[in-house]
Amino acid sequence: MVARGQTGRRGFVLVATAMASVTIMGMLGLSLDLARMTIAKNELQSYADAASIASASRLNGTSAGIDSATTEATTNINKWYFGIQAVSAVTVDFATASTGPWVTAPISGDGYRFSRVQTQGVVPIYFTALFGVGPTRTVNAAAVAGQQALSELGDGAFPFSPDAHVPNPLPDDPSGNFGYTKGELYTLRWDPVGKGSKVGIKNSSGNKVVGCSGDMNTPGFIPGADNNGQRGYIDLGGSGASFIRDAILGAIDVDPIEVGDMIDNANGNKQSAVSAIMDRIAQDTNTVTPTYYTAPAAGVGLEPPGRTYYDIDPPGDPAVPPQGNGRRLVTAPINNPTTDQVVGFANFFLPLDPCNTAAPGGNPQPCCAEYVSAATELPGQGGSPGGAAFAIRLFQ
Repeated sequence: MVARGQTGRRGFVLVATAMASVTIMGMLGLSLDLARMTIAKNELQSYADAASIASASRLNGTSAGIDSATTEATTNINKWYFGIQAVSAVTVDFATASTGPWVTAPISGDGYRFSRVQTQGVVPIYFTALFGVGPTRTVNAAAVAGQQALSELGDGAFPFSPDAHVPNPLPDDPSGNFGYTKGELYTLRWDPVGKGSKVGIKNSSGNKVVGCSGDMNTPGFIPGADNNGQRGYIDLGGSGASFIRDAILGAIDVDPIEVGDMIDNANGNKQSAVSAIMDRIAQDTNTVTPTYYTAPAAGVGLEPPGRTYYDIDPPGDPAVPPQGNGRRLVTAPINNPTTDQVVGFANFFLPLDPCNTAAPGGNPQPCCAEYVSAATELPGQGGSPGGAAFAIRLFQ
């Protein structure tokens, strides 16, 4: 009786072991299939994230930007499925908000700042197929990236604060361009009357100053400088000539400045700033193109007739002048000339000789920059100016 009992127990253990082995092998197989699907999903998601960010960086408010964004997401294909398959079945669409609605081919790129990339891949499965789920499973990935406006500007801020033309003299500018005209020149540094020119306009303190065409030719515009000693420089952590020079060149950290902050004017002529601006222009790979736009816009908020060939993309068409690296594109806080508060940030393009250093006699001159756009926009196809008040980030 004892022998028969031991034999029965051995038989039960054998059966239980066999059943457990089948269960363990099934769970192991299921785990392997799920692990492979998870890895494939993560690889596709990494592609979608990178592709949407790259695509969003190409959006510049034009149809050409839409085309470039689509090409960027679909042409620079990564490998997936353990690096052995090219990503396929990619769709790219665009929206004016991170939540959509999404459009595959917008008629115009105006306002489209968000890019969504969707893709999928087929993963073969082995063990779970035994349970009747089929020989393959489809994994999907999607990502949304876009341009997010920033409320503050730190490293990269240009140490000048041009005066907005809203609400002075215009009651409002619904275009968001501070009352500026794209392609027109606005004043970075003012020149007091009597040093090179007898024609000026009065600032808020009643002193005459000389500025650039966009300011001088706007009827009723009143600059906000308190006195002739305040020329347009602002204190972003230092007001000395050497600090201003380093800030112009982006060679020093500056204090962040936010919308709503009061600007801190820095007094003095600071002629070394002129040479610093010229040095920054010389650091660009395009010192040929004279202007960013071919001509000023027809009016406030309207688009200029067209862009010049200044571009910070790699060279493409050999017939155009050499593309730049973005050093001639700068971002500055814009202030309300009545209150001295920062109302936003703007992108400017530095002309070849912004401060008219070729003027006879070496007298101080106003320093001018061409208005490109509000800094929440990308100013040129394929890139952004250093320190622009926007960020490309993932939203989904």
